[in-house]
Amino acid sequence: MTEAYPSVPVASLRALLRQLHSTASQEAAAARVALAVWRRAAARGDQAVAAQAAEEAAARLEALFDALAAVEAEGKRIVAGAEGSGVSPDPAPRGGP
Repeated sequence: MTEAYPSVPVASLRALLRQLHSTASQEAAAARVALAVWRRAAARGDQAVAAQAAEEAAARLEALFDALAAVEAEGKRIVAGAEGSGVSPDPAPRGGP
C-alpha cells in the first residue's frame, strides 16, 4: 500500500530557509557574542560590562526565541497549505513497502 504525501513548493522552502538564516541565525550569533563578552567581563571582575553584556544576551535570546517561533509558524503554514493542495502517491515510502 502506498502512502500519500503533500507537495511542498520549493520556493516556500527556500524562503523559509532564508528567513531562518537571516533572523534566527543572526540572533543566535549575537547572543553568542554577548555571552562571550559577559564571560570575559565576569572573569575580569568588571561588573558594569558584565551587567550590560548580560542584558544584551537576554535581549538577543528573546529575539532568537521570537525568530524561531516565526519560522515555526511559517513552516506550519507551508505544511498546511501543502496538505490542502492535494497529495501525490509516494512510490517508495520510507520504512518499506
